[in-house]
Amino acid sequence: MNRSLFGISTGVSIGFVIALTFSFIYQSHNFVPSAPNFIAYFSSNTMATAFSTILWAGMGLVFSLSNMIFERDQWSITRQTVVHFGITYVCFTPLAILAGWFPLNAFWLIGYTIIYLLIYVSIWSASMLIAKKKVQELNRLIQKRK
Repeated sequence: MNRSLFGISTGVSIGFVIALTFSFIYQSHNFVPSAPNFIAYFSSNTMATAFSTILWAGMGLVFSLSNMIFERDQWSITRQTVVHFGITYVCFTPLAILAGWFPLNAFWLIGYTIIYLLIYVSIWSASMLIAKKKVQELNRLIQKRK
């Protein structure tokens, strides 16, 4: 339950900060929760913001709950990362499309997928380096005790 509440509040907070940042970048006179074509689906900016808040909460929930995969000690780092990638990609992508972050077409989906994959390759690489350093330190401690 705590993990869910943390994920929801984190997702809403990050979504709000991103939307506020883009509102400033595009010098909008009003807060805009997403792209103009997204807002056009709603009767008011307030309704668009309310729906965006629900989507941001869902995004935070996806990442918060999927992080439990990294607690599976019997799985390799590679397996954890691949499973986490699959779950978050399948759950997050529709939310990002619904939020109006990119259009639903092959060009954008391919670009998004490549970026998403590169992020996960970076995460996996960093995790492997950290694990390697931990193993080296443990081996050094074992050698020291002998």
